[in-house]
Amino acid sequence: MKILIVEDNQSLLSQMLRHFKREGYVCEHVNSYQEGYKKLNNYDYDCLLINLGLPGHDALRLVRMMREEDTPTGIILLSSGNLPEERIQGLEEGADDFLSIPFDMGELQARVKAVMRRKTGDYSKMMAFGGLVIKLDERIVLADGIPLNLTKKEFEILVFLARNKNRVVTKESIAEHLWGDYMEDALSFDFIYAHVKNLRKKLAALGYNDYLKTVYGVGYKFETS
Repeated sequence: MKILIVEDNQSLLSQMLRHFKREGYVCEHVNSYQEGYKKLNNYDYDCLLINLGLPGHDALRLVRMMREEDTPTGIILLSSGNLPEERIQGLEEGADDFLSIPFDMGELQARVKAVMRRKTGDYSKMMAFGGLVIKLDERIVLADGIPLNLTKKEFEILVFLARNKNRVVTKESIAEHLWGDYMEDALSFDFIYAHVKNLRKKLAALGYNDYLKTVYGVGYKFETS
């Protein structure tokens, strides 16, 4: 999952980044609405966490703009205030949830997951394809009950491809999913080739070499039919 955080409180920002990155999320952050606007115009995000109290432009303008453009990104507003009017206005403008500062990081993560479940309709903590089972919460993959020893990136690539099953996924979209806009620093997509090659080898060792397909010159497909 890819999250954009719009927050200028460095202490709170550091806590959120540390928590979500530890949990395996791709996180990017900016300090102002203007920077957030630029990010949202250039990159796709699963969820936006935005502080209502930042100086400058109204955060709700950003929410309104996203909903007018029918952006599917989940939006959670953060605020040190707790006025009902503030919450009501934020939700009416199109935000999916509202959380008062200070908050528990575990609760914030749970709310992010809840928003994404509502957005995607995916309430499952597990994906199964025959004998291949991906347990999302436990971050493990089983092939006929035998656990695969996957690296963090291999697991994330497999989940990303599986969520887009039977669709061609480009190398660019995989790189952006894993590294966000920091992918621009990469000189090539060799890191994607290496991760997919190792992932395919580990799947093949347990008899599951048919799912991952290479679409030459484009990317990959997790094919189940």
